[in-house]
Amino acid sequence: MTNFPGTASLSISGEPIEEVNEFIYLGQLVSFPRDHYSEVKRRVQAGWNAYRKYKHFLTAPTIAMKLKRRLFNMVIVPTMLYGAETWALTKQAETRLATTQRRMERRMIGVRLLDHRSNEWLRGVTKVVDIVKAARRRKWQWARKVATMSGDRWAKRITEWRPPSARGRGRPRRRWRDIICKIAGVNWMLMAHDVSSWNTLGEAYLRNDCD
Repeated sequence: MTNFPGTASLSISGEPIEEVNEFIYLGQLVSFPRDHYSEVKRRVQAGWNAYRKYKHFLTAPTIAMKLKRRLFNMVIVPTMLYGAETWALTKQAETRLATTQRRMERRMIGVRLLDHRSNEWLRGVTKVVDIVKAARRRKWQWARKVATMSGDRWAKRITEWRPPSARGRGRPRRRWRDIICKIAGVNWMLMAHDVSSWNTLGEAYLRNDCD
């Protein structure tokens, strides 16, 4: 996969290397341009697959909610948030995650949309981890880890790298660092070394809207 049009074809030992628009690497969808929402949809589907695997346990009315909650937090949430540290989260992606979690919670309790139970009531019964806040927390913690890395680490070098070309016209795609810069400023890597200030900003990020 390359972002340079007209690149000569490659081959190894006479076998041509297939040119593709996207592929799965280390469990994540890699594409150009990067489409994080497609990856979120993949993780949602993976979450449903994991949910169905334990469906009889999670929906059984005779099993205590604390046991369902423990299984949900230990299996379903990590499955849906695999690689969330690298996502450029948008409001659309967060809504998709939250909607999926509420559907799962309703099935765990045994209520329907027609029962008109509020989201607050659902969470009050299940008390499971909020998946949107968990995704934000993972990203915020990873951002600090990147900021405190040594300069020779690839993760930090790529984060600091700025391409020479300007961004196109129209509303640009959200970049991974955009929300970090919005909350902590353009010098967020320096801010991240102050643990107390960084944690305070992180709590504000967990409470506030993404966009």
